Amino acid sequence: MKQAKIVFLRHGECEGGEIARGQIDVPLTPQGHEQMCQAFASVTHPISHIFSSPLVRCKSFAASLSQQLTVPLDLVPALQEINFGVWDGQAFDKIYHKSPSQFDAYWRDPWNVENTPEKGESVVDFAERVQQGLIEVVACLQRVLNEADESIPQALVVTHGGVIRCIMGHVLNAGQCSGLFANLAIPYAAIMVLDVYWPDDVDIIDSSQPAAMESEPAKVSFRLHWPKA
Repeated sequence: MKQAKIVFLRHGECEGGEIARGQIDVPLTPQGHEQMCQAFASVTHPISHIFSSPLVRCKSFAASLSQQLTVPLDLVPALQEINFGVWDGQAFDKIYHKSPSQFDAYWRDPWNVENTPEKGESVVDFAERVQQGLIEVVACLQRVLNEADESIPQALVVTHGGVIRCIMGHVLNAGQCSGLFANLAIPYAAIMVLDVYWPDDVDIIDSSQPAAMESEPAKVSFRLHWPKA
């Protein structure tokens, strides 16, 4: 059985206040950068590779840390936040004042494509994109395992709250669970950890863990730690 570990770190507080912060590219506040530094200081796993959303609130910290640790950094567009379309960058109060019924409908059932904001990305498409990003990270770790003697490669993924929600739902086989978006609080600089396994037979890991995804050339299974292990 081969094993790896992925540490997911959400970005810290950003400029702009309480807005629909999707793909609008806003920087961290000084406090947000400090939040991420403090969160990463609690990570005891030695990081051998960093992956990041290309949005500056993730990329700036990831690039600085990559230089500090002298480890490679890959930007993964599939792991950037959802595109809120015409809502992107607008204050939540303003959105609600202008479109109260649509705003309520979206957070009540974000998986319903009809509730997607104009010119926005549906949650269904977003979740599929995030899964592809996860496959990209897992495939890279598998190549490391195949090419090196490193027993358990450990990667850091600097990303967004929406991405973490999608990965959490995917790994837990939660399906189209509205509560992941409407009822689950993920604070700034939150950390989630995934153990990744490549067994000959997925069932030998833990019968309660689903075969969460398939990537070439081997099936992959996960165990999620929330809060982090």
